[in-house]
Amino acid sequence: MRATVTRPLAPRTADGGPDVGLGQPDAASAPIRAALGLALGFASHVLAGLSPFIVAAVIARTALLPGIALVYGLGTASLATLLILPGARQHVREWTSALTSPAWRVAFVSSLAGFLVAGVAFYAGLARSSRVAEYVFLTRLDWIVQAPVAILVLHEPWTGRGLAGAAVALAGGLLIVWTGAVGTSGLTAAVVYVAASSVAYLGASRIARAGGLPGAVALTVWRHIVNTIGFVVLALAMGSADPVRVGAGTIALGMLSASVLLGLFLCRFAALTGVPLWVLSAQAPVQAVVALVASRLTEGAPSAATLVAVLMIVSGEVIVASAQRSMPPTRDTDAPPGNVGVRR
Repeated sequence: MRATVTRPLAPRTADGGPDVGLGQPDAASAPIRAALGLALGFASHVLAGLSPFIVAAVIARTALLPGIALVYGLGTASLATLLILPGARQHVREWTSALTSPAWRVAFVSSLAGFLVAGVAFYAGLARSSRVAEYVFLTRLDWIVQAPVAILVLHEPWTGRGLAGAAVALAGGLLIVWTGAVGTSGLTAAVVYVAASSVAYLGASRIARAGGLPGAVALTVWRHIVNTIGFVVLALAMGSADPVRVGAGTIALGMLSASVLLGLFLCRFAALTGVPLWVLSAQAPVQAVVALVASRLTEGAPSAATLVAVLMIVSGEVIVASAQRSMPPTRDTDAPPGNVGVRR
């Protein structure tokens, strides 16, 4: 008879470091977490496809750095309002203390630094691109880099069928990029974004996988706060002498953009608690489809090549999802063995 019991293990991680103290989900819940991870990953990519269009509208009403600083500042103000609650403040303090412990400090700091550099590069390129959709397609290629990195560096479990589905979906994303006639505007910024984003997700995936939902929440909060500080400092240091007028409509757009960004990364980091990074990477072409729909609403019907690309993406996502559900649950070698569910 199989039963699930919980027992406390020695407070050491698999690599010999101290337990990060975030806890680890019971292994019996792995199938549920995998299904939820797929759904949250899909949601994060949908939001990522919409976010640049909203942010671009804020930038058009203000300027690059003031607009981004406004968006992140409004998001941080919302987080500060939530942290007024003693319970929420105590949880974030405990989770942050765990992530700044010696065992996880490098992953935490490198992740936050990578997201800040990636954010600056992304919005700098976005402001220089004449078409938002084309820039979204170009920057989404970072997921093609992250998929093999996740398998080779993080040693994530994989299946042949899953990788085949990922290849089909990513090929569809590439087809959309090239049929979209992506120009060279913002190309350098996109390359920097891809490199910094890859570094950031290496640390973030380890933290989310080991820390579960608390780690995902802590990452979301601190990523947003650090990016806010970075963009505000840049806006003050490099801002023009001309004043930027911010009306009620711009503030409303900024709040919407901040909400989408917070929801995007909370969904993404939470998804990484249940699915490998390469699976999240395989879902990325969904962003291209969302951006395509948003850009085509005023530009007419898509071409035949674009429809083929969308079909490839959808087919690949279905294959990846079915392969992920059929994978047996595996023990996470990065997991902090605080109170771990043990099957016997």
